[in-house]
Amino acid sequence: METFKMTADEISALNTELAIIPVGSIEQHGPHLPIMTDYAIATELGRRVAEKMGAFLLPTLPISTCREHMGKRGSVWMEPTTFYQMMYDIIMSLKVQGFKRVGIILAHGGIFVATPLVRDLNAKFNPDLKVAFVTPDSVDVTGITETKGLHADETETSEMLVIAPETVHMDRAVDCEPSVPRYYLNYGSIFRAAPDGVWGYPTKATAEKGEKILALSTETIVNEFDRAFDYMDKKERFGYSDF
Repeated sequence: METFKMTADEISALNTELAIIPVGSIEQHGPHLPIMTDYAIATELGRRVAEKMGAFLLPTLPISTCREHMGKRGSVWMEPTTFYQMMYDIIMSLKVQGFKRVGIILAHGGIFVATPLVRDLNAKFNPDLKVAFVTPDSVDVTGITETKGLHADETETSEMLVIAPETVHMDRAVDCEPSVPRYYLNYGSIFRAAPDGVWGYPTKATAEKGEKILALSTETIVNEFDRAFDYMDKKERFGYSDF
């Protein structure tokens, strides 16, 4: 169940120390996918992961950082410093309420400020608070998909064929394999490398692949959270630091 649909008393009765924060992005996803794609995927994964881990699930945060998609209307972003402070405040509010573990699910791969955010929180608040995060790169889908992409690709399109098939326009899907590496998004928007805003092969997507990807992603995220929290649980004080 999506616990944010419960009453405050019902949430207290769950008696869980773990909160899950899914984070998406509102950004262009080529001519065939809706701008809510990352939000929709984050929402689905958050629901599945929270159910498996018995966690308190927050509603998905829809907007993050996505300046690499500038050029077409519909993409909406905030500054990395704003995102950092917003997440920091949310997690501090969870800490005050007694949540000792926070798992962040990033469905958008361009939220690079998440790394210093999580490191700072753990450095300041371990062992009283432990924060872990996963990104789309954490899930290896090579055994499911035929191709490896980056954006609006076979993977994301397959997932959306499961989550919201009515929003997917396979007749408009176009494939593109840019001639530059991913880090060139630091030098120009995705449209410089991929004119249609697609990085990968969405024409190879199917709903069958999508369900397998979502199941594998859920399992991977749960395992990664368990591993990260276990690692932090086992740490002993070193000199003056618990980090």
